[in-house]
Amino acid sequence: MKKTYFLFLFLLTSFSFGQSYTVLNAAVGEFLAFQPIFDDSELFGYIELRTMNIDEKNNVTIKYIALDKNFNTMCSGTFIEKTSNSRRKKKFNDITYSDGLVRIDFFEYYKALDIEVPFFKTYQVIDLKKNIVTSSGIYNPEIKEIDKQYAKIDTKGYFCYSLNKGGFLIHETNPDTKIGNEASFYYALNSKNEKIWEYKASRELKKYLMSYNTLNYDEKYIVLEGFFYKKSKREQLHIQVLDSKTGKEVLYFPTSSEYTLSREYTYLIDDKIYTGGRFFEKNSKEEYVTDESLGIYQTIIDIKNNKVIRDKYVKYEQFPDLKINKHGKVRGEGYLSFKKTSINPDGTTFVLGEAYWQKQQYRAYTQLYTFLMDKDFNPVKTVEYEVKRTKGSKYDFAQRLANQSGRAYFFFDKNDDRDLELNILNYYFKSKKQVIQKMPITNDDSVINVFPAKSGYVGIAEYFKKPEKAGKFMEIRLEKLNYERE
Repeated sequence: MKKTYFLFLFLLTSFSFGQSYTVLNAAVGEFLAFQPIFDDSELFGYIELRTMNIDEKNNVTIKYIALDKNFNTMCSGTFIEKTSNSRRKKKFNDITYSDGLVRIDFFEYYKALDIEVPFFKTYQVIDLKKNIVTSSGIYNPEIKEIDKQYAKIDTKGYFCYSLNKGGFLIHETNPDTKIGNEASFYYALNSKNEKIWEYKASRELKKYLMSYNTLNYDEKYIVLEGFFYKKSKREQLHIQVLDSKTGKEVLYFPTSSEYTLSREYTYLIDDKIYTGGRFFEKNSKEEYVTDESLGIYQTIIDIKNNKVIRDKYVKYEQFPDLKINKHGKVRGEGYLSFKKTSINPDGTTFVLGEAYWQKQQYRAYTQLYTFLMDKDFNPVKTVEYEVKRTKGSKYDFAQRLANQSGRAYFFFDKNDDRDLELNILNYYFKSKKQVIQKMPITNDDSVINVFPAKSGYVGIAEYFKKPEKAGKFMEIRLEKLNYERE
């Protein structure tokens, strides 16, 4: 569960003006990306990247600009990325923030039948306070330098996570791993890019293959979902928790259920794991058909005491105020698709979903629904909201309201360039009130996107269809939200 959001802009040069960020016609370089960065779950700022030039030795100069949450420039500079071949390009992959440092990942690629074939997965680490590059390198230790003699397809995956003030966590995956080995490998790096610890499973694998998913993480714990595979069949599923500072195992918990589960969220709260999603009829291969779920579940695991303190299953017919069948199909609207589950400060749970119709490859999303569950995960309230029918899911992201008074959930029609409407659902923790506001966005001359912003605001990115007439390619601005103070 990576705590970042992506906003890729294939435009040109930019300048900062207060609480807006404008891309002008006077362009230098080629735009790579503009992305929010987060300190834990709070917005820290934004990073803009663009390619400035490539020399005869295939050295690529990339400029970075770091902005605070108000779009004021904190620092800017350049670094060098190299390609092995003049016909290949360098592509931005991801960015992670940790205690004043940003780690930016790239890979070299070429296109084959519209598929980007990856080579040379690299990183740059920038100290934003000192405005210097502190380290850079190649992820795969088998590759000594970026040169055509090492140019082979790198099928390994490298996923970076923030351990807040503890540095960076790297999850390395290898799809070519053979039976009897691990397909996942973890290690942590400090602010000097030094390896603090590394983790490999200590259990005997024998005729099995071990693989992990990263579910959640913070400065104390790293929560993993582990799988034992044998002949492409998942034999055992377990939750495993590592100490973020040492990499040592603090919990190993084989999971079992009378149902087949689809885990769709995991949170770390007060030394407890809150996890859940949908459940299905039991299948020996743990496979399921997405339109045949039976309801939603929630499991709470106490890490320190190594025990389950809740394992609750709620079938759809238990939902109040909603005409719904046993497989989650709402009468007249389609099947439920759950988009976001939040654990509220008082221990209640807020679940948000959309209904959809599926016809061959076409999926149409209709209404919006919220489900409030009490402290024991019993359903107490269902609310239906009227929204536009769209070809794709409207849900984008959620963020805290100002003064930690609640959460705002953002829904946006990403398939229509005209008559756009941003739906913002505010949920207030104290009163448990739900208020939806609709923000029409005029865009006859532009294409619109939305993204996370500082508390109390939403980010609007406007791409102009006729930049010569508008005098700019794009403008990013902050729009203030209407919300109640409790």
